[in-house]
Amino acid sequence: METASSNAFRGLRDLTHLSLANNNIKALPRDVFIDLDSLIELDLRGNAFECDCRAKWLMTWLKNTNATVSDVVCAGPEDMKDKRLNDMNSLHNECISTDFVLHQSVASESLSVDTFSYKNDVYVTIAAPSAESCMVFQWDHIEMNFRTYDNITGQSIVGCKSVVIQDQVFVIVAQLFGGSHIYKFDEDQSRFSKFQDIEVSKISKPNDIEVFQIGSDWFFVIADSSKAGLSTLYKWNDKGFYSYQSLHEWYRDTDAEFLDLDGKAHLILASRSQVPVIYQWSRSNQKFVLQGEIPHMEDVVAVKHFRIKEELYLAMTRYIGDSKILRWGTKQFAEVQALPSRGSMILQPFSFKERYYLALGSDYTFSQIYLWDDENKLFDRFKEVYIQAPRSFTVVSTDRRDFIFTSSFKGNTQIFEHIIIDLSL
Repeated sequence: METASSNAFRGLRDLTHLSLANNNIKALPRDVFIDLDSLIELDLRGNAFECDCRAKWLMTWLKNTNATVSDVVCAGPEDMKDKRLNDMNSLHNECISTDFVLHQSVASESLSVDTFSYKNDVYVTIAAPSAESCMVFQWDHIEMNFRTYDNITGQSIVGCKSVVIQDQVFVIVAQLFGGSHIYKFDEDQSRFSKFQDIEVSKISKPNDIEVFQIGSDWFFVIADSSKAGLSTLYKWNDKGFYSYQSLHEWYRDTDAEFLDLDGKAHLILASRSQVPVIYQWSRSNQKFVLQGEIPHMEDVVAVKHFRIKEELYLAMTRYIGDSKILRWGTKQFAEVQALPSRGSMILQPFSFKERYYLALGSDYTFSQIYLWDDENKLFDRFKEVYIQAPRSFTVVSTDRRDFIFTSSFKGNTQIFEHIIIDLSL
């Protein structure tokens, strides 16, 4: 026999001695010994235990039982051969896997998703150009799903970015026509009302909004992708946001990314017409100063930074050719991995519970989720997901549950839940 029935010893509370020696047992069902309250001695010699996930419960039981148990010698896998399960604190394979399971679908196309927390509640803003609205959802702690909370209407909305400043909630709504606006949450009415207009002369074709803080000051930058574009930095002055600095004229910027580089504030602007450029914040004149560029990276549509342990990386999305992963060295970013990405508008890094992922969207085929392999320091393909023309992947966590919102330019916005699977069960 290679195993035993899970009920083999059911009800044998007075059993004191048990021998399962020389039965060629490879695995035992979880909690098979649970009823053996009086067990004094257990003989498991002469078996061929596979010390993989199936043996995880047995390893834990061996540590906690009062019975005297013979040596449990591993027959496999190869790296565990001839080792004693009795001596182990953990198995090499931690027996944990994960999956992304569809939790909810929002019946609207979307371009971007953002999230914010306010007074113990989690909210999500979805830029839905076809619905001519910035949809605001709230997590329902009772129904355990995301429900409609408010609707900011507009025309040709391409971005809804939230920022919480001193207990005030703002949503920056970028539009292709009719100017861009800032809305403020009105607590008395539990809805968003228009707070401020953004000068139309500065922004003609907004493509991305990035919100950040330098010291105690709040800023946002809008990347402008028009031919006469002028990506513009705005600063908060306790009354509203005002235009503070123009950046990168005439370059049709598609994405802005704020990051901390060696303790200093930096801004990367990606553009369809040249390689990404890096600005550094100058403390002396309180402005961004052009510092350099990321060479050999033409046609980058989006830049996202992420950290794994102490290392800083960039995910560079390219619509044509391969998307790239770069790592920060002593003075520059160097390529460490290329991912085939024809038709991709987004390569989004995110992490849950010390597992690091990349979501690579595709307009032509299935989108891919990659998982970081810590041994090889590279990303491996993990799962395919089907989303029509994905434009963003946004992490939303609430009630100890983790979700990823996938915006779609041609289909419904899908909400996947990240679940943990214990392979030892």
